[in-house]
Amino acid sequence: MNEEDRLRRELRAAREELVRKQSQGPADPDASESQLPLMPDRDEQFLRLALMSVEELETHVERLERDLEDLRDGFDHPE
Repeated sequence: MNEEDRLRRELRAAREELVRKQSQGPADPDASESQLPLMPDRDEQFLRLALMSVEELETHVERLERDLEDLRDGFDHPE
């Protein structure tokens, strides 16, 4: 798997986790708290996303989008 594919997969997983946490709504005071999902089909390499808060996920999504755009524009990001 190349770097662009990896970034796209992680971006998709981060967006899905963000939607899941946001859909829990304000009625659930623990919605933005870190928690592991009870979904067995979740990709194990992205389980750390479930431990992020809504704010952390939003920031992570922005970074992934920026990294993906940079990669497409030919910029290398530091390892």
